[in-house]
Amino acid sequence: MFKELCATLLLMCTPFITHFDFNYDKDPQREFVEGIAGCTVNYNSFIPPPQRVVVVVSVAQAILESDWGTSRFAKEANNFYGIVQPDPTEPHLKALNSDVRVKLYQRKCESVADYIELLNVSHHFEKYRNERRKQFVTQEIKLGKLIDTLDVYAIDPEYTKKVKEVTMMLMTNYPDLFKTPEIALNFGKNL
Repeated sequence: MFKELCATLLLMCTPFITHFDFNYDKDPQREFVEGIAGCTVNYNSFIPPPQRVVVVVSVAQAILESDWGTSRFAKEANNFYGIVQPDPTEPHLKALNSDVRVKLYQRKCESVADYIELLNVSHHFEKYRNERRKQFVTQEIKLGKLIDTLDVYAIDPEYTKKVKEVTMMLMTNYPDLFKTPEIALNFGKNL
């Protein structure tokens, strides 16, 4: 019953989520960080607190996966997380040197919404959801431990180390956006 209610609410709110967008052409890195963070907070606000993603980690992964929004997939497909499109009949962009297809999004925030959905439903991220639930219930926030569960997101064996480094850089360089781990988690009342 709870899943059906969440799905219904999400469908009702989708027009509001998908029309939220951003540009990053004047101050590209700062605007990219603010845009991804804004999309993440916006989408998080429509889902139950235990299912929300960590805002600063969402931004860190978008930076790593899209090279600050400069990759071909980011520029031509609004795909900031390398999300694959398994169905060749759906909108996609094909990689130049392989048969890999990534999803094509009309708006930038749709990529963020799909990333959050992926973390919330894919069997690959069960460890992530279990750790997030534990941290939500105990209110004991351990970003490093949560990031460690994202090791299946990429084939790079150093991926979680890189996510942690970018997360720390974001929290250091953008303290106005990511003041504390509690705010970065966006687990309810903090944002």
